[in-house]
Amino acid sequence: MKDRRERELKDGDVVNINQTVNGSRYFVVLKQDPLDIRYSFDLTRLYEYDKEDLLAPCEFTGEVDWEIEDNVYNYLLAFQNFNDLTKLIT
Repeated sequence: MKDRRERELKDGDVVNINQTVNGSRYFVVLKQDPLDIRYSFDLTRLYEYDKEDLLAPCEFTGEVDWEIEDNVYNYLLAFQNFNDLTKLIT
């Protein structure tokens, strides 16, 4: 599955759907198979609507509306590297 900029969706990707659902426009695709989508502000909260529809092309134009912003694992790696750095400093 590819976003509007033709980038391949990967597990952990943070996607901007360019509209809001329950006040959020950013969601995390934790897994693609089976599709597991969470709210970016609360990873314990499952996306409760049709997950396939969220990432499907627009039924009128056929264009993909969402785009990949980042990957949640980048944040985890940065946090791990920060912890490693603080251990070296102290």
